[in-house]
Amino acid sequence: SLRVRLFNFFLKLLSCLFYIVRVLLDDPREGRGGCWECPKQNQSGHQLNKFDWVSIIWVNRPLPLWGLQVLVAFISFSEAMLLAYLGYKGNIWEQVLHIPFILEMLNTVPFIITVFWPPLRNLFIPVFLNCWLAKHALENMINDLHRAIQRTHSAMFNQVLILICTLLCLMFTCICGIQHLERAGNNLTLFDSLYFCIVTFSTVGFGDVTPKIWP
Repeated sequence: SLRVRLFNFFLKLLSCLFYIVRVLLDDPREGRGGCWECPKQNQSGHQLNKFDWVSIIWVNRPLPLWGLQVLVAFISFSEAMLLAYLGYKGNIWEQVLHIPFILEMLNTVPFIITVFWPPLRNLFIPVFLNCWLAKHALENMINDLHRAIQRTHSAMFNQVLILICTLLCLMFTCICGIQHLERAGNNLTLFDSLYFCIVTFSTVGFGDVTPKIWP
């Protein structure tokens, strides 16, 4: 129903907001981000010519924020399981290999595992990918409203709105991805990553902000 889709949409936005808060509170220079059985080191003395996998795999996640993220993940996981059960049509692989379901499991199951295995509490989880799930929920809401109103002249507006949401999700994914990879490089902030993405996508390329870690 529309209420379920609306709740799912705001839940995904909330998870992305928690990810932004975690990034703003995170400082890779403080140590190894709670790496399991990894000694704390100062990254200022780390050799930049070597790829620092520890800074990529582990992050600094405060305990209260971890609790909120686990709560959101548990709600999202329960909702996804319930919808998968209600939408089951005899083909389990069609449900499991559905891209939104895969993204849902990728961003919820690791948080639930950290409840039973505390050493993994600071493991990096790409929660920013939930923006695509929010976009998917918004697209479903728009389609439902379009069918309910039954106006053909609003189809173009719906397509433009979905396109804008897709571009925003693409930009947000690039910003968060570059920022996280640069934890092992220049330690770019979200604002630096935003600036870099805008300059790069607009093909201006000033060169004043350049990443050292590139996939």
